Order: sequence, then structure tokens, then C-alpha cells
Amino acid sequence: MKKRIFFILIVIISSLGLVFTGLTITALRINSKAFGRIEDPPYNRFQTYFTWKEIDQDKYSREELRFHSGRNKLQAFVYGGSNNRGLIIISHGLGNTAENYLPMIMYFVDKGWRVFAFNNTGVSGSEGKGIRGLTQSLVDLDAALAYIENSAAFNGLPVMLIGHSWGGFAVCAALNHNPQVRAAVSFAGFNSCDEMINEVGVSSAGVAFYLISPQLWAIKRILFGNAAKLTAVDGINKAGIPVMIVQSSNDHVVSAKTTSIYAHRKKIINPNVEIIYLDGENATGHSYVFGSKKQHDYMSTANTGQSSENAEHNNSLKSLWSEQANFDKALANELDPELMERIDRFFNSAR
Repeated sequence: MKKRIFFILIVIISSLGLVFTGLTITALRINSKAFGRIEDPPYNRFQTYFTWKEIDQDKYSREELRFHSGRNKLQAFVYGGSNNRGLIIISHGLGNTAENYLPMIMYFVDKGWRVFAFNNTGVSGSEGKGIRGLTQSLVDLDAALAYIENSAAFNGLPVMLIGHSWGGFAVCAALNHNPQVRAAVSFAGFNSCDEMINEVGVSSAGVAFYLISPQLWAIKRILFGNAAKLTAVDGINKAGIPVMIVQSSNDHVVSAKTTSIYAHRKKIINPNVEIIYLDGENATGHSYVFGSKKQHDYMSTANTGQSSENAEHNNSLKSLWSEQANFDKALANELDPELMERIDRFFNSAR
């Protein structure tokens, strides 16, 4: 009888071990696929974003440099190298590159700011087999801040942060341990990597996602250590510096009701926080949350046989859509002038 019970226990333990191993392998594959490299699409003049080739390179000259983040060298560009009003660091969104924010970069250069825009690990011209995970944007921004703080080229310029989505999380979470930052603006930023992964996972796989969530959590902790626990709201509260949160009500990527920093606004105790909530006819979605009303209307109504929603998320459809529509790239990238002026004043007062 004892031998039989022992045998049954061995079978159960072995089966559980096989299940655990299978789930772990599945989690590793999902993490690797979800966080692979992000490359620039082959150049096509009908892409919806501007490239540096298409702007006035004399007016908006840039210096390319490299800095380390862990084992990888990251690509960065400094625009407005002779400007001394202050330094604005831009942390890009997931799926984007630093160059996708050229309209914003040009705006701030015109206002007298120097701009530091970099590609995260595994993105475009930066090294790395992949982007590794959501926490990587925080790790890379920390590395950029350390590089700038130790570089004589920036002459102690007051440092401001701007981030969008993935970068919107990073610029606030980085405030947990970067006291040199004077102010930060987060566009459509999420509060917690865990919350964001859980929401996307459940929406994709249902409750089955919870079978591998412990493994995904363990992978994240192994890759990022204590940084994996940091949240945007914790950084905002710890720093106490001026922070602006911009969130649109119709954001279907970082939800205003669940994962966004805005959704956690009641936990914010920093008295220097400004919240801009775009609702109704002023709602601008996720990808172009800083765009003008004209820009939003144009992107919503342009139609060439491909839906604007699909065109927004697929590079080949973007090019086809743009070509057939006689695409107005300037209008498609037009910034909200009132919002940008407000940010400029916000940063100026924090210098």
C-alpha cells in the first residue's frame, strides 16, 4: 500500500514538474516574441511619420552619439546643440523610434531648448537582440540620465523629461532615483508594468493567461531586479517636482480607466502635478495624444480603402494609404499648439 502511494506521489510530482516546465518554456517564448527588436521600416516617402531626411537639416542639425545601457550601446541624437535654455530628454513609445517625435523635437529646438532623443535597447540603431520587457524603457532612461549627468557637453543644463506611452511610464518611474530632473511630462503613460502586461494578457488569452503570469513575473524580476517593482505614481510622489500628466479619454492602448497614470490619480500626493484630461471632441486617442484637433480629424477621416485604424498599426498599410490619399504629412503630424505652449511654459517655470 505504501509503495502504491509513493508511486502515485512520484507520478503527480513528475506531472506537475512537466506542466511547470511547459508553462515556463511557453512564458519564455511569449516574452521573447512580444519584446523582440523594433526596426525602422524601409524608407518610403509616403510613411506617415517624418524622417530626418525630409526636414531642414541645416536648421535642425543633429549630433549622433552612443551611450551604454547595460551591455548594449544605445543610439542617441542631440538637436539644437547650441541652445542653452535647458535639456529636454524624449523617451519614445513602444513600437516607435526617437525619430517619430521630430515635430515635437523641432518645436522645442525653435523655442531654444536642446533636445536629447534616444532609441531604447533593441530599437532601430541601438544594440540589443530585443527590447526585453516593459521595464527596459526605465532602465534605458536611467542610463541616459547617468550619461548626461557625467558629460561636460551638457554643462549642467536643467533637465526636463518627456515620454509617450512606454516612455510616459519611464519618465515618471525614473523620478524614483534621479533627483537632477527638474520637471516631467507624461503623454498616455501607464503606471505599472505588471498592470499593463496583465491587462493585455487577459484581453488576448482570457483567464488562461494567469497560468503563465507567475512565470512572466519571475522572468521580469530576473531581467530587471528591483527596477521591475517601480511604478510611475511612486516616482511622482517621491520626487515632488512638477509633473504634467496628459491622458485622452478614448485611449484604447493605455486605458484612462485602468492602466494609465491618470487612472491612479487619487494615489498622487505630489502637489505639483498638473493633469490634462482630453475628453469629448478634444479626445485625441493614444498614438497622437499631443496632436492638434485638425490633425486628429484628418487622421480619422482620410480614407483610401484602408481603415485609418489599420493604417495606424501596420507600416505597409500606412504607406499604401498615404500614397493613395495624396497624404498631407505636415497636417498628419501637426501638434496641438495650445498644449505645446503650455508645456513650454511649464518647463520654463521649472528651470
